[in-house]
Amino acid sequence: MPPSHVPLLPILTSILLAGCALEDSRTADRAPRALQGLSEQALESCLGAPDQHASFGTTDILTYYATSSSSTSYSVPIVGGVGFSNGGYCHATFTIENGVVTRLLYSGEKNATLAPDAYCAPILRTCLAWLDAHPEARAVTADRERPDAAGYPAGTPPPTPR
Repeated sequence: MPPSHVPLLPILTSILLAGCALEDSRTADRAPRALQGLSEQALESCLGAPDQHASFGTTDILTYYATSSSSTSYSVPIVGGVGFSNGGYCHATFTIENGVVTRLLYSGEKNATLAPDAYCAPILRTCLAWLDAHPEARAVTADRERPDAAGYPAGTPPPTPR
């Protein structure tokens, strides 16, 4: 590679990595709205078993962890080299009330440079892609699991008194 092109390689690589981080940021930004209303069963079948699970009455808290690290280095014979490294971690915490996702919050060292919540995307990417391909699954799940005004799942008759 001619010496005049050597500085371009790290710059081009940085631009490509930034583009990926921005796409991951958009994925993480979309997830709280896209997954709200999903049943706990559908969520766990989509994301797998959570890393942490706590229950408080009719409320469940499910937490999923992701860790990411990357490094890139370039070297030019005799001149030396340049290295880049970054990484972070995310905890995606879902609140499930009466069997239905009501909230998703992120915590941790979750932001890539200029890309908020980018390190959370690996947790959510597969599930969001599946829901995009099967939009009917989200609507049916949400309607079936969401409780009515009396607290029963929609379409379920209340128990008859004895």
